[in-house]
Amino acid sequence: MTLGVLAAYRSRGIGTKLIQSVLDYYEETKETKLSAVDEITLHVQTSNEDAMKFYIDGFGFEKGEMVENYYSRIDPPHCYVLSKKLR
Repeated sequence: MTLGVLAAYRSRGIGTKLIQSVLDYYEETKETKLSAVDEITLHVQTSNEDAMKFYIDGFGFEKGEMVENYYSRIDPPHCYVLSKKLR
């Protein structure tokens, strides 16, 4: 799944609502449909400090390893893996 908010619509709470809806869905279904899910991971381009701050400060994700050449059409092509433990 890919989630994103166009630059013109940032700082309006849209990204927060998108992520919160994913977390809320998990909470509602963690004992049934999502019983095997215990972590969320995502990739953020190494130069995207705003996105890292959004996920880490706003939702408690942790920055993990850097993956080189993850992206093929953007520069820099590297990303960090961010994760959030759910259980």
